[in-house]
Amino acid sequence: MKHFPGYGDNADSHTDLVYDNRSLEELRANDFLPFKAGIEAGADSIMVSHNIVPAIDDVPSSISPEINKILRNELGFEGVIMTDDFDMQGLVQFVDQDTGALQTIQAGTDMILSSSYASQVPYIIEQVKAGTITEERIDQSVKRILGMKYDLGLIK
Repeated sequence: MKHFPGYGDNADSHTDLVYDNRSLEELRANDFLPFKAGIEAGADSIMVSHNIVPAIDDVPSSISPEINKILRNELGFEGVIMTDDFDMQGLVQFVDQDTGALQTIQAGTDMILSSSYASQVPYIIEQVKAGTITEERIDQSVKRILGMKYDLGLIK
């Protein structure tokens, strides 16, 4: 499922930094509903947009711990949370990709969609070695990703 918390009628985050100024109540009443239904139907993953939703957090949704708390705690999602493409302007105009990768992992995201993995993977490994990210945090995501792959028949 994508793009949590919803897009509404705002600009395109492929080309620009995007703000969604709707209230949390409006998002809950409208945009969260299809995600809630999908979660109840067994969705295995949710892609989070780069939209900045000031009613929730002041950073892009893809690097927001508050967005992940809503997915996990309010909506009861137990599957894989992934980002939208990290090369999109809606993110890179806000933060560099390595820092964004660190922030999204710290926020609780499981999977990063990025073509800049050649720099991000070593950077994240350095952050684990430095204790900025714990191995347990990485293990949580690995377990969810492997569980999804197993459920899809991609691994045995």
